Amino acid sequence: MSKLAKYLNRHIVGNVFERPSIIQTYTSDRSVLQYTPRFIALPETADDVRRLVRFANQLAMRNFRLPITVRGTGLDKTGAAIGDGMLISTERLNHIEEIDVRGRLVRVQPGITLGSLNTALNLHGLTLPIDADPRATIGGLIANCQSDDFGARHGGIFHFVEQTEVVLASGDIVQMLPYTTRAIDAKMQTTSAEGTLYRRIEQLLDDHAETVTERTMRPFDTAGYANITRVRQGHVTNLLPLMFASQGTLGIITDVILRVNLAAPDRRSMVAVLRDTKALLRALDFIKDLEPAFIRIYDMRIFEIAATEGSRPDLLEQSPDDGWLLEVGFDFRKGKTERKLQQCVNVLPPGTFAVTETKDNAVDFLEFRNALLSFLNSGNDGERLAALDDVYIPSYKFAEFVQDAQVLEETLGIPLPLFGSFATANYSVRPTIDCTSLSGRQLLMSFLRQYSRLIVKHGGSITGGTPEGRVKSLPAAQPLPENEQQLYHDVKALFDPHNILNPGVKIDVDTKDVLRHLRTTTRTGLITP
Repeated sequence: MSKLAKYLNRHIVGNVFERPSIIQTYTSDRSVLQYTPRFIALPETADDVRRLVRFANQLAMRNFRLPITVRGTGLDKTGAAIGDGMLISTERLNHIEEIDVRGRLVRVQPGITLGSLNTALNLHGLTLPIDADPRATIGGLIANCQSDDFGARHGGIFHFVEQTEVVLASGDIVQMLPYTTRAIDAKMQTTSAEGTLYRRIEQLLDDHAETVTERTMRPFDTAGYANITRVRQGHVTNLLPLMFASQGTLGIITDVILRVNLAAPDRRSMVAVLRDTKALLRALDFIKDLEPAFIRIYDMRIFEIAATEGSRPDLLEQSPDDGWLLEVGFDFRKGKTERKLQQCVNVLPPGTFAVTETKDNAVDFLEFRNALLSFLNSGNDGERLAALDDVYIPSYKFAEFVQDAQVLEETLGIPLPLFGSFATANYSVRPTIDCTSLSGRQLLMSFLRQYSRLIVKHGGSITGGTPEGRVKSLPAAQPLPENEQQLYHDVKALFDPHNILNPGVKIDVDTKDVLRHLRTTTRTGLITP
């Protein structure tokens, strides 16, 4: 294999490594899985990516397997940022190429992180309003299309991407943006790779028209290539939606044009502690109509556990120890934000503990996120696993779901305090399981099966907040209809006929292979939401 590495290094500007000490740092993401790649490729340019992909495709045509996995900063929780072939890291494709302040547009490479981008944008009074880990790359945000807390008000990453440049499995490069029927007709008359792609996608949409229509009726689910429903809208065809939640299985993004917002003039929040679930939901019914930037809820047990590490927020010193913590934020003009916060307080039951953010206590409000970090990193008996994060639970079923989750806690013998976004109805739990032991891995599988059944029972979706990757396919609690599976297989075959782009992710997941790659060691480093 060293001959292949030397050959690739002669033909790209970047680097290809096969040293075990380098490869070891790329064997895991934030999931419960671990895969060892053969090579680590660090491209410097889009042409580097094209050459790497074209090389793997040519090998596939000769029946030699070298699958490609694309990785940003390795924050994926579903096992989609790791693989056993060539792992292409976008860490050097991390530049801001252009900022159009007047047009509120920015052109970036996929490896730039959300934090770095917003730091640069803030200098111009602009922002990309995505509530995600600041270490997440723009390419990763598109590939996973994770539901973020700001999404209900601002639309999420899908709303802000105007155009992308994508390297296909053949090594050809295409621009993905909306095209009119006339423009598409002109492209389909050509013999280029782009023309072939559009001819085939138009045929696929016609062949599966009924299935696409049926899929449109199930919006809270990112399984498969759900955004096929958005490709053809009226007289406009746009392949860009297919890149969202595709997890690197259809193409590799090398350039992105984003539309950004003016920075929020006044972002402030309030917190309250409500003792019972029904009281919480009654208050939230009013609050959600006030157009908050975010609505987060936390089981108070999270702060009880964090307190054992010395991380109980000072603002909660006088609050009850049980129930739910509600955090609501607004980002309107100062006067309007003030009125909205007061309206939130007014709809709370009499006697409810509530605190509104001011200049004097603004720093104290940061402690809520810090308390969550303390909770996630305080498990002494095992790791708090990101096993089934970001699942969709309908608001009208939330109370019943919580009751059944309490029963599941008693059955499994592990606490499952819930946290997440009421605005997007996406929630997470972090079971404390010792994955280093056989009994622990068996407990993990039992949790995956029973928790996923609970989600489905209450009309939720395992893939409501993030796509399936590998991990979310393990429980098999939500099998897709056969006609829908066929549609997704045809989409994959159209974009990646030799199955070299992240095979075994989303489509044709090999459950036995995934189980063989369950981590047997605890994850090192900081465990984050």
